[in-house]
Amino acid sequence: MAVMRTPKDVPHEFIKACKDELAALNLCMNLSNLSDEAIRENLGIDKGHFSRLRKGRGNFPANKRVAVMELCGNRAPVQYEAWRLNCELVDLSKDAQIRQLEQQLQLLKAA
Repeated sequence: MAVMRTPKDVPHEFIKACKDELAALNLCMNLSNLSDEAIRENLGIDKGHFSRLRKGRGNFPANKRVAVMELCGNRAPVQYEAWRLNCELVDLSKDAQIRQLEQQLQLLKAA
């Protein structure tokens, strides 16, 4: 079993080059440097079905979307969706750090 990685953002120009959700999913897997066999085995997807998924002739299981991003170490599929919906993803750890810095700033201003 492969090690799950903390998903990182993919450069925005890669996301903008995706023509659809399938392209974003394939980008996610391609950037992982894992073999198709390693990905499908870790996700528990049949070899034939996985081959069809990669070619767009099958549907990727919704309950494996987060797992594929963790396995592959990037957020390409969800970044693509956010971009198409004119939204941005916010890393919660960064958000927490911003809140902490804003609180410190308020304390300094009050002093």
